[in-house]
Amino acid sequence: MLAKIEEFLFDLNGNDIATIQHRFNFDWSRQKRIANHQYTQRNGLWEETITFSGKLLLQSVNALKAFEDLAKEQKPVRLTLGTGESYEVTIDELSRTKSGFLKDGKYRYQEYSISMTRYFS
Repeated sequence: MLAKIEEFLFDLNGNDIATIQHRFNFDWSRQKRIANHQYTQRNGLWEETITFSGKLLLQSVNALKAFEDLAKEQKPVRLTLGTGESYEVTIDELSRTKSGFLKDGKYRYQEYSISMTRYFS
């Protein structure tokens, strides 16, 4: 298991994750001053975002439908990584790109990206 969001497993068999990005954003205010260095002040604590991206093959292209329904509930969910880290997160964005179209209009591949922000209650 690479990651688990609620009951949805992301591993190396069905829902292949190609990358996991963990980003921290620090909130600073800066004010310019005449004949001096700018004044820098911390506005608050940091924001953490975690982004998964991957590619689904033909046999698993519908695997994200149930996950999409979970994201549409717009409530915090539990994210557990294979390293043992566990966070409560909000799902901020889910994007899907279809490619490798067949003559009947079906597609072979579906690339996806899931962007989440750590939720602090």
